[in-house]
Amino acid sequence: MNTDRVQHVLNSLMILSFLIFGGLAAIILITDTPLNTSSVSLPFAFLFISAMTLIVTGQINERPNLTKIYVRQWILVCVFIVLVAALTFTFA
Repeated sequence: MNTDRVQHVLNSLMILSFLIFGGLAAIILITDTPLNTSSVSLPFAFLFISAMTLIVTGQINERPNLTKIYVRQWILVCVFIVLVAALTFTFA
């Protein structure tokens, strides 16, 4: 597995997810929507993905030979959080 390529993809995804978080937070602030679980869950899912990606890229820098394990764990955690945010958004 090419570690540099994985790190570049993860860095790009981290920046993109943080920009999406910022955009959704700006929309909430501009439209003055009430802060309830359905309006807050989606932006913070993107913030969590950005933070998890930052952590995983740091782990890959420390131990590049475990890249496959770190990426697999990152995918599992991010899918779980996205599912939790989607359920919160749907049922709130």
